[in-house]
Amino acid sequence: MRIFQKLTLAATLFLTTQIQAFTPESGFWWNPNESGSGYAIEIQDNFLFVALYVYDVDGNPTWYTAGATLEGNALFNGELHYTYNGSCIDCNYTAPITILGQRGPITINFITETTATIQFEGAVKNIERFNFLLGDETDRMLGEWQTIIDFSSTGEGFPFSADVLLFDLITTGDGKFAEGCRPDNTIDGFCTNFALDNHDVAATFDYDANQLLVVVNDSPDFWLAYYLDLGLNQFDGVAEIYPKNAGHNNIFYPVRGFRTASRSFIDTGIGPSKSSQVSNQVTTGLTKSFSKSLPSKSLTSFSKQEQVKIVRQQALIQKLINRLKVK
Repeated sequence: MRIFQKLTLAATLFLTTQIQAFTPESGFWWNPNESGSGYAIEIQDNFLFVALYVYDVDGNPTWYTAGATLEGNALFNGELHYTYNGSCIDCNYTAPITILGQRGPITINFITETTATIQFEGAVKNIERFNFLLGDETDRMLGEWQTIIDFSSTGEGFPFSADVLLFDLITTGDGKFAEGCRPDNTIDGFCTNFALDNHDVAATFDYDANQLLVVVNDSPDFWLAYYLDLGLNQFDGVAEIYPKNAGHNNIFYPVRGFRTASRSFIDTGIGPSKSSQVSNQVTTGLTKSFSKSLPSKSLTSFSKQEQVKIVRQQALIQKLINRLKVK
């Protein structure tokens, strides 16, 4: 009974974890409609510090700061401190004057890893993580990513499994796609011919659900699909692993991932872009760690709204699989 309850919980994570389980990214944030001002946000453990570079009523640049612990993983409430009378760049240093809480309360409510609302001095603004050069949601996948999948709901011995995804190519045609492989290792930074033949990967962005969809050729018998909320350097979501000869099983496992190699490293790393197949490489995938068959769940177990989303995304996953099959 407890295993069944865990499996039921894992399935519902397909929709619920996307809303709750994410970590806001540190970095520069801004409102795209207000170029010239912005917010430097740094998060360490559950403490957030923010510096606001904004302007006063006369148009003079002004710095405000605030710091406090997050409430949960996505809500910040603090007091704005006003700092002034600082030293010029080439002057002898004298400490500026800071008036604690002088500008009143500030609230930041993170919606995803890279979007939020900020409220201070009576104004509410939509802000987002500033993307300097990574491109759109598909382009930013170029590089290497490592993932951790939580298989604890299966009742198997060790609850976690890792994966590595390497994207080195953007293609178009009936959509836009990032393509690559599950590499042979995390050292070389490229896809071997063996990896492309046996563990190829494709991804596309679902703008209706605001999620990245990834499919991995996990093994000769299984597909691995990811449904991800995407940041600039991390993602959160769920994974589904299902037989190639039986279709989706609608059992979803929590997953988190992080960028571990830049696009530049993948593009310009030392060595050839591909190498020949090595005889001791194997085609087994994540399912080798399972001692029993994978469960499944009927679509009718989900709400009508969830069913529509699942069916649409499964069609997009099939489109990705078709791209892998024609290589």
